[in-house]
Amino acid sequence: MLRNLVSRRNLIFISVGLLVLAAMTIVLAPKGARADEGMPIKGTFPVAFSVRPNTGGDTFCGGSSDPSGVTVEAHGAGHSSLGDFSFSLNKTIVGPALHGCLRLTAPNGDTLTAIYDGTAGTPNPNHFRDFIGTLTFTGGTGRFEGASGSADFTAVATPISGTSNPMQGIAFYLVNGTVSLQHGDQ
Repeated sequence: MLRNLVSRRNLIFISVGLLVLAAMTIVLAPKGARADEGMPIKGTFPVAFSVRPNTGGDTFCGGSSDPSGVTVEAHGAGHSSLGDFSFSLNKTIVGPALHGCLRLTAPNGDTLTAIYDGTAGTPNPNHFRDFIGTLTFTGGTGRFEGASGSADFTAVATPISGTSNPMQGIAFYLVNGTVSLQHGDQ
C-alpha cells in the first residue's frame, strides 16, 4: 500500500510538472507572424528617376491628371527586413502633392504593391529635395497576396541632368512600417 501511495504521488508530481512545462513552452515560445499582427518592414532603396511634363494627363493609382504637374518614373533596387526587392514607382507631382503606384518585386518574382502618397519639400541651394509620405500596401502576388498595412517613407532626390526633358536624377528612399501578410511569413 505504501508503494502504491508513493507511485500515485510521483505520478501526480510528474503530471503537474509536465503541465507546468507545457504551459511555459506555450507562453515563452516565439510567436510566428500572423496576418493580424503584421511584420515590420524597414528598407533602403536607391533609385534613378526621370521626370516629364504631364501633358498627356496621366494618372497613377487614382492620382491627379492635372497637366500642370509632372509624371515621375523611378526604378532601383534595395534591401528590406522582408528581403531584397527591385523598386518601380510611377507617380504624379502637382505642386507639393505626390501620388502614385509602387511595386516592390522580390528575386523570386513575388510582388508587394502600394499606393504612394506624399509631399515634396522645397529644393535647397544644392538642388536636393526632400520627400515624405506614406505607402499603403494594397496586396501583391505570391507570398504578398492579400498584403495590407502601411509604411512611412522619407526620401532625398537630386537631378543629375539639369533641365533636359526628361530631367533625370537619383533618389534615396528609407521605408519604415508594418505589412500584414494573409498567410504569415511563408
